[in-house]
Amino acid sequence: MFVSKKILSVFLVCVFLSLFCISAGCVSSPEGSDGAGTITVIDAFGREVTLPDNPQKIAVSGSGSMRYFVYLDVSLDRIVAVDYQDSALFTRPNELRPYLLANPEIKNRSEIGSAMAVVDNEKLLASGAEVLFMGGASSSNVATANMITEKTGIPVVMFYVGDYVTKGDQIRETLRMLGKILHTEKRADEIVAYFNGVEEDLKGRVADVPDAGKPTVYVCGISYNGAHGADGTDPNYLAFTLLGAKNVASDIGEVSQTGYAKVAKEQILAWDPDMIFVDLGTLTAAEGGAVAEFGSDAAYQGLSAVKNGEVYAVNPHTSMNVNHETSLANAYYIGKILYPEQFSDIDPSAKADEIYEFVVGAPVYSQLKANVQNMSYQKVAV
Repeated sequence: MFVSKKILSVFLVCVFLSLFCISAGCVSSPEGSDGAGTITVIDAFGREVTLPDNPQKIAVSGSGSMRYFVYLDVSLDRIVAVDYQDSALFTRPNELRPYLLANPEIKNRSEIGSAMAVVDNEKLLASGAEVLFMGGASSSNVATANMITEKTGIPVVMFYVGDYVTKGDQIRETLRMLGKILHTEKRADEIVAYFNGVEEDLKGRVADVPDAGKPTVYVCGISYNGAHGADGTDPNYLAFTLLGAKNVASDIGEVSQTGYAKVAKEQILAWDPDMIFVDLGTLTAAEGGAVAEFGSDAAYQGLSAVKNGEVYAVNPHTSMNVNHETSLANAYYIGKILYPEQFSDIDPSAKADEIYEFVVGAPVYSQLKANVQNMSYQKVAV
């Protein structure tokens, strides 16, 4: 059969374009599709993953891993399985995660495995998930992610959760990556822009405050693999960083992936900070944590901040990894304490609810405060 040169040329061009698109990792389903095609991404830890585009059946693993999916306003109808710590099997007397306070129905989803983010391959397969999203703060679980795909055939996308001060760019990239996969790009951009806007507002308020005369500050009670007392701090504490505060612990080099660092009691006494901020996650530590220590330990009672009544309470921000919205809300309260003139227009509790409503979908400040013995955003009686 005779084939014209024109037809042959068109055919060859089509073949070339098809091969080019495959090699470039193009999205093979259109924007707004129901996941009929595939997409190839480089995940947060450098893994190339091909998965259904805009998947409708999602499993999520990792400590606090549902947080970002709430940020991105992903319909819970798409979530078929969650991490053990996000499920009804994990119980605690008082919930401290804003995303769960705002969306308690998350706990109605099937759990994907057991504690410590262990994934049960049989449960994953039974869930019918098209993809598993695995949250983490380091690349230590790359081998596990690869093994899950090898044994189940289900693609695993790893995403970053961790410290916003030192790894803010990585968090922003993660949110945009998830938004691309789930077709929530607009919301991802809105969240990133909102976080950036809050940070700029905080930094702008204190830009002209001279360093001379600023009080020295210390934050304690920071949670990491459980609650801690006065010796648990964060050298890169977001509020102090954005507010240009004189954090006495800022020179500590060894920190966890969420920012936690342990400090010797003798060092705290030597620093003798002017003001202390207590993360109320400490309340579940042994014997009452930092609040009890400052009230009963003779050495701590000699601290200037304790003697002068300059000990203040803030909401827990590292409950199952970092709750970035609580970090930002705390910054407005701390700003009002450190720089009352620059924050004279701020009602910290109202500002917190404004942040919570935008980020997790509900104003949960009052509920969160009730869950920490109504101690949030006030002086600590020691």
